[in-house]
Amino acid sequence: MKLWSKEALVLGGIYGVLSTPCVYLNLENIGYCLFFVFVACMLGIYSNKVPKFINEVIENYPKVAYYLASIGWIPYFAMIGIVGFFVLGYFIEYSDDVIEMLIKLYVWILNLGVPVSLIIAFLRQKLSRE
Repeated sequence: MKLWSKEALVLGGIYGVLSTPCVYLNLENIGYCLFFVFVACMLGIYSNKVPKFINEVIENYPKVAYYLASIGWIPYFAMIGIVGFFVLGYFIEYSDDVIEMLIKLYVWILNLGVPVSLIIAFLRQKLSRE
């Protein structure tokens, strides 16, 4: 099982980079197709069958793969957060203030996650070369 392996994080990074323009350009159908491909590849990685394009990216572009892996946690966090919100909502009755606070916190984590992850990856790469 390679759930949190480099391959899974690179897959998350590729999905994040490809799906971002779809969100901002209102291309919902393309975004849905990308999501289904992401889930299929994620299930493949979960069953230890890594798609070839992920290995090719890791082998041929190690620096790009490093940065993709640094932001690859974000799609997984987004899916777990949404599922967790609805599962907890089934057991706990949220007030409107709590829902608003949780959504703001969730959005802040996702919005700050990309630059912080990329800065940490950049610094780690620069410090490891010296």
